[in-house]
Amino acid sequence: MGKMKLHELVNYYHIGTDLSCAEAMFMACNEYYHLNLSEETRKMFSVMGLGMQTEQSCCGAFTVAVGIIGLMTAKEGQTDVDNMEGCQMITELTEFVLGFYGTLHCVELQDLEIVGYENPCHAIVEALARKLEELLSRMGR
Repeated sequence: MGKMKLHELVNYYHIGTDLSCAEAMFMACNEYYHLNLSEETRKMFSVMGLGMQTEQSCCGAFTVAVGIIGLMTAKEGQTDVDNMEGCQMITELTEFVLGFYGTLHCVELQDLEIVGYENPCHAIVEALARKLEELLSRMGR
């Protein structure tokens, strides 16, 4: 079997498993980009699913995608304000989600009806993975 695309890996980890959207995004990115992130890092991201476990916050898969962008664009010793490449990618990812789904709010995303998907989160996580892969491919990743 050839190398899976990021969205295929995210589906593998998300659909039909007990993993949250955030955990699936983390596991897929860690594998796809060969990040070799630790179990401690996985635990840090694990509570971001279900809108930070409350459904009242931002989509967990989106939050993990933002973290991955930061990890892959920030330079050693660089402050947030200096990471223009990462900021631009996050802006583009945010505009993509807001433009397509109208919200970043977990509970509102869960209420969407998306043709072809029994669970709207599966469609949203897949779309986020596709967009993240597109954004990071521009920098050669």
